Amino acid sequence: MMISAKHLEWLEGRNINVEVATSMALYSAKRGTTGVEPDENGSILVYPYLENGVEVNAKYRAPGKRFWQKQGGKKVLWNRDILQDPSLLDGSHPLVITEGEMDALAVITAGYPFVVSVPDGAPPARDAQGQLITVPDNTYDIDPDDDDKYAYILNDWELLSRIKTIIIATDNDEPGIRLSKELVRRLDRVRCKFVTYPGTAKDFNEVLGAEGPKAVMDLITSAKPFPVSGVYSYSDLPDEAPIATVTTGWRGLDQHLMPYTPAFMVVTGLPGHGKSTWTVQLVTQLAMWHGWNVGIASFEMRIKPYVTNQITNTFIRKRMVAATPDARLPPEVFLQRRFCFIAPDPEEDVDHDLDWLLDRMATAVIRYGMRVCIIDPWNEIDHKRTRDETGTEYVGRSIRKLKVFAKRYDVMIIVVAHPDKSARGRDPDQIGLGDISDSAHWSNKADIGVTVGRIGDEAISTSTGIYITKIRYQPDAGVLGEFLLQYDRESRIFVETVSEANI
Repeated sequence: MMISAKHLEWLEGRNINVEVATSMALYSAKRGTTGVEPDENGSILVYPYLENGVEVNAKYRAPGKRFWQKQGGKKVLWNRDILQDPSLLDGSHPLVITEGEMDALAVITAGYPFVVSVPDGAPPARDAQGQLITVPDNTYDIDPDDDDKYAYILNDWELLSRIKTIIIATDNDEPGIRLSKELVRRLDRVRCKFVTYPGTAKDFNEVLGAEGPKAVMDLITSAKPFPVSGVYSYSDLPDEAPIATVTTGWRGLDQHLMPYTPAFMVVTGLPGHGKSTWTVQLVTQLAMWHGWNVGIASFEMRIKPYVTNQITNTFIRKRMVAATPDARLPPEVFLQRRFCFIAPDPEEDVDHDLDWLLDRMATAVIRYGMRVCIIDPWNEIDHKRTRDETGTEYVGRSIRKLKVFAKRYDVMIIVVAHPDKSARGRDPDQIGLGDISDSAHWSNKADIGVTVGRIGDEAISTSTGIYITKIRYQPDAGVLGEFLLQYDRESRIFVETVSEANI
């Protein structure tokens, strides 16, 4: 397939090296009986979208600046095969993302091959009333099943997630600025940089034409990190905002515990006393009442059907009192919309340690908008201590990683951890975070601490104490104390009074 002389002349007029255009498989085409067909004298310029060297989509440019794409084409980044280059994965080179193929060709012409283009350009910057559309910093409003405009990110996420640094180089206009914000929040702000075009230039193609290849390369090498909440100069330091707490779904318990983000919460209690069941019910109620997306990292209990059954038990039993429209969805739709699950693959020959877990949690935040994550139980993770590191030092280091993650992504992390053997035989109200194996860091570093314990004979009793043993930000997030819940054995959920059971 060849590029027509007319198209070559046009590309040269846009300062694109014709050898670059040929190497990127551009070709000329015409309309045929079966659609667009290659033709070396055709009036349509084709930008092929290749996946492992095979055309899976194409963008067509016809006279009059008319654009369209191949019917049924796969949504991928233009030049996406470059994502597999080792120098992107090890951080030697940043990946540049442009708004259009011509800007990507300009970057390659300037001598930098590590560039891709989005397939659909920029979205509208203003709504039907002419108001600028506000783009959130987080991903809470993104439904992965209905994110067609940015499907190319999800389709190549396995590669994109491994790239160390990404330069967002969209056009310097309102739609381009919105596209930049949409890309940054999906790709993780902490690894994204931006460029500032000189003068009145709005994109790389204009920079190449006005100032040459060196100016393009200088923009890439001088790209600056996007601002990240939490890193400030003194003059930019914001006032501390109040903690934005939410209800647990148990009104009485709200007197002692009000969840918020970011936060690091630890739940403990004797085996068989309901700490995992209570924790899953808590996050399910956060999803029902507040629309929080939930991640559950399960290392001990089978997710299907045991964890999912606990979620649906809570949902069906309590759904009519929930505050969000999710309350009236079928249980399976609610599960699909609000929950994602992290679990070791038994066929995967890797250590399922904390770094593995944090990597999967980051994916859950970016891909699914995870707001709260349960890690249950702590002792089942593959714990890898460094040489000469004590158990206490390891736990302290691990908790620091989890708290950094919580702040970085504005999520609540809940760790379910067993107490050590010395707690056996004691009453639940005598067990606290300091009894968890290996370290007192659990008590010192937790923002919220909870002990769950059955009162009386655990074989027949349904009374369960929820003991709030640690609240860092009192009284905004609660106060120390205890609250009694009843375990309804029929519905297998916790309720506030005996009269609520068996309804």
